[in-house]
Amino acid sequence: MNILLRILVILTLMLNGVSLWFAMASYAKKNLLIDRNTAFRSFTESIARTFEADEPEIVNVAGDHEARDISDVTLATADITPDTSDFWETYKQAYEKIDGKSYAIPNPSDLDETYVLDGEGKPERDYQGNPVTEGSPQANALAEILKKATAQRTRMNNIRDQLTKLREEYEETVADLNKVKKQGRESLKTIQAKEEEVAQIQAEKDRIEGEVNGLKSQITSLEDDKQSLQADLDKATEEVESLRAETDKLKKVIEEFAKNGSTGSAPTAATANMIAGVKGTVVRVNNEYNYCLVKLTDEALKELIGDEGDRKMPEVEYLLRREGDTKGLVGKIRLRSVTKDIGTIVCDILADWKQDEVKIGDEVFFLD
Repeated sequence: MNILLRILVILTLMLNGVSLWFAMASYAKKNLLIDRNTAFRSFTESIARTFEADEPEIVNVAGDHEARDISDVTLATADITPDTSDFWETYKQAYEKIDGKSYAIPNPSDLDETYVLDGEGKPERDYQGNPVTEGSPQANALAEILKKATAQRTRMNNIRDQLTKLREEYEETVADLNKVKKQGRESLKTIQAKEEEVAQIQAEKDRIEGEVNGLKSQITSLEDDKQSLQADLDKATEEVESLRAETDKLKKVIEEFAKNGSTGSAPTAATANMIAGVKGTVVRVNNEYNYCLVKLTDEALKELIGDEGDRKMPEVEYLLRREGDTKGLVGKIRLRSVTKDIGTIVCDILADWKQDEVKIGDEVFFLD
């Protein structure tokens, strides 16, 4: 028995020694992994800050720059609008600006989260039992950094392409300028050979004739404008007079209705054969006394009093809604008296049905 105990003690001591050796070796490896992760995280954050945060907003700047004249310098093109280069149509001026905004990892601690964790905070595993890394915070953060890097490389390539086009435009501009300057020097020799006084007199004569012709054209144009404005004024005057006459008729109807009051019974007659739909719009309203004036459509007027206007007005109630609102209901009105010549009818606003104040422009409609 003592021998067995001694053997067990010796084995225990040996196992403790082995465990101590593994612990020391694991501690060194653990520190190595911590140092590597710290260096990886710091270096990744530094790389991320070298990228621009956002894409520049590309706008068309053609209207801000003068286009290059690409037409030949000849007498045939002297008095026409020259052709121009479309260089500025594709030029991306936004690449010239540096806004100073660098990309920063929103949550640097995501770089430490290598695995996808489940609800208990443990790494999820795939069908082979390996920890899942795709979709982890670290993978997402690195994917976003790669996206920013790819976008910046694309911008750099676009800038290189734009620089090439800019150089070509510059070279063509220099060639055109040199050509024009050469032609200009030749023209100076020709001009010097002419009589300056005759040239000045002829130029003055042409200028005066041009001004006279311009003034004549302006006079003709002004006369045409005057006639057009007079015609518009006459038409507007006729419309004002027509509107004034209609307003006077409506005022008389309103005054007569106000004298009689907003109470009383509706006229009695046989009901008309009504068709569902919009019948008119409110043109005058008094919410205090609960009455309004409705401008009926021609079809609605014929439904009420017939084609000849000789039929007694039936006992009818219409519904009200806001213009363009096919679902909401403002209230209900009861027809009282109609003015046939202007297609307007006086109506009681039924207080028990009012959902809102009646307004001018409200649609009047009928439902079966």
